[in-house]
Amino acid sequence: MTWVTRRTWVISVANQKGGVGKTTSVINLSAALAKVYGLKILAIDMDPQGHLALSLGIDAHDTSATITSALVGARLLEEVVRETQIPGLYVAPSNDSLAAAEDRISRQPGREGVLASVLGSVRQRYDGIIIDTPPSLGVLTFNSIYAADYLLIPIQPRLYSIDGLRRLYTITRLMATRLGRRVEILGHFLSMVDNRYRVTREVRSDLRARLGDGLFRTEIPLSVKAEEGHFHRAPLVVYAPDSEPARAYVSLAAEVLERLERYHGESLGGVGAAPGARSTNEGALVDKTG
Repeated sequence: MTWVTRRTWVISVANQKGGVGKTTSVINLSAALAKVYGLKILAIDMDPQGHLALSLGIDAHDTSATITSALVGARLLEEVVRETQIPGLYVAPSNDSLAAAEDRISRQPGREGVLASVLGSVRQRYDGIIIDTPPSLGVLTFNSIYAADYLLIPIQPRLYSIDGLRRLYTITRLMATRLGRRVEILGHFLSMVDNRYRVTREVRSDLRARLGDGLFRTEIPLSVKAEEGHFHRAPLVVYAPDSEPARAYVSLAAEVLERLERYHGESLGGVGAAPGARSTNEGALVDKTG
């Protein structure tokens, strides 16, 4: 199956809360888009832990050819991008040097747009770019959001799981009002879903009532297969393609592409306003939790 895009889109997968499956989702969503839908995807690791590339079979812990060197101007981004085992899937790896460089980046003029500037040299080489963010709202996450056209937000269905989203929404509003950079919320999806617990059903029901179309239909189940995939350094569409979580990520990839097409018609994946994005996503959640 091949999906044709006409303009490169950039999605940042973000949630300041840790442990909600951001990195796992970037790995497996990117792999599904490349392997199943035939897209050329660049995954960028903006988390100093560096797990994204490692889980795709690339060990970047002892190299300077990482996203850090591109952000500080030591290398071009294309010089640090690595091919993965999946045709069409590429990664810009990270390691702990990114944490050390964060303060340097924060002191640069125009610090919020460093990653966006770096992407300019390679953006049109890919159908889509997906950015993994750290579990914080510091300068690295700010850069990741500023560089994106869209936010994709994983939510673990647990008590208080939505409380941390307010600051994320505040950042997008500040970017629009103070910096003139509008980043749309593509949607939210439930990750690490364990239906054995009553709270899972309650949170799901609450979020669907609050978000409506802003919550994707696809849910990513909690499964040991995801951890096994990390251990074997392979995404689920390679390690366990017939498993429930692998099928879920393929379904999520289809929903992402459908939503991009809906927002932009034939011109898939460009920058622009998603109709109703504020009212069905951010506004609904903030109004009912504030």
